[in-house]
Amino acid sequence: MDRSIHIALVAGPMYEPLYEHLQTFAPEQNVEVKVGFLGDHPSLNAHLASVASDVPYDLVSTHTKYAPSQAHILAPLQSLLAADDLRDFLPSSLALATVDGNLLGLPRNIDVRLLHFRTDLMATPPETWDQLLEIARKLNRPPDCYGFALTGRDSGLFGTFFELVEMGGAHLFPPGLKPDICNEGGRWALRFLRTLYAESLVAPESVSWHFDEVHASFRDGRSALVCDWPAYYRSYLDPATSQVADRFAVAPYPTGPQGVSLTYGGSHTFGLTRKGAESREALELLRFLTSAQCQTGEARRGSVPVRFSVMQRIQEGATLVEQARWRALEDVIANRVLIPPKFSAYPEVEEVLWRTVQGAMLGRIEIDSALESMSQRVEDITCRDRDKGSLVC
Repeated sequence: MDRSIHIALVAGPMYEPLYEHLQTFAPEQNVEVKVGFLGDHPSLNAHLASVASDVPYDLVSTHTKYAPSQAHILAPLQSLLAADDLRDFLPSSLALATVDGNLLGLPRNIDVRLLHFRTDLMATPPETWDQLLEIARKLNRPPDCYGFALTGRDSGLFGTFFELVEMGGAHLFPPGLKPDICNEGGRWALRFLRTLYAESLVAPESVSWHFDEVHASFRDGRSALVCDWPAYYRSYLDPATSQVADRFAVAPYPTGPQGVSLTYGGSHTFGLTRKGAESREALELLRFLTSAQCQTGEARRGSVPVRFSVMQRIQEGATLVEQARWRALEDVIANRVLIPPKFSAYPEVEEVLWRTVQGAMLGRIEIDSALESMSQRVEDITCRDRDKGSLVC
């Protein structure tokens, strides 16, 4: 009898500390856990798509925004889990992981960014994005310290554009999924990004940065402002590795031209493949990776847990500063979160759009041309999938 579990995981310092617990799980369950793939999310998505006809994994990392595109390989969990398995989870997190009535993963966390700002350089955070731009100009001292830092490619750049365009009053994914971005809101979003690069308010090499490099920029004191994820928080507090350990604070995003603050969010999840659904050991691993024990460890590093019991325990032991951070995160999740619609072509849309956004940001594509191109490409992709009957809205 095969006592091995084959898994594919998302990599990076935000995620990998959890996987150390596999060394405890494997001997306790008398199984061998084989990590067949470990890579960033774009690489993981591409890998899973390449093996979709014969998936060799029992359990995979995924995300609520990518699950619709992987629905053909992910097993519905509602028939495999009892009510007690789900009772401690936030209902909203389970809803995010549900596609077309099927629960396609168990939530690991809720991911939303906060603005991180240097308290030795400013007393209070900017209230608007235009104010943030002015502060970034005043504090910009390249190459030692840039006014701002951002992810210049892939899903990170796409997510920032999505946030800005919606705060500008435009809509990337309105009902019907026909973008409404060829307007002043869309222009404001791209102008903002272009200004950052044109005025060297961000490091020129950030055009190739992913999330880890952006985090390192702020942690090492090389940027004054950054929008960053919860799971990096503990690293900022470690004086052994952080130059800003005692001189930064967090706040919800500034507001855009429409007076609203919105933050792109979602939930990382673990899912079973259809092959894995037949394995009792894989189901136990799924329970383990999303257990209160594992979520507590991740919450202590900064992640937002999705279990009631874990959030209560973490907040009860939090300092005043940590309590303020948890309140900011809860406010964003309750009132300011921007969730993309669930449709199977989402990864393709993300891939197409970030490249056009980057071209406009670097001045290689005129802003109006970029907005028109993005609108047409999204409409073409979603119409194609609608015609094929694979669009899940």
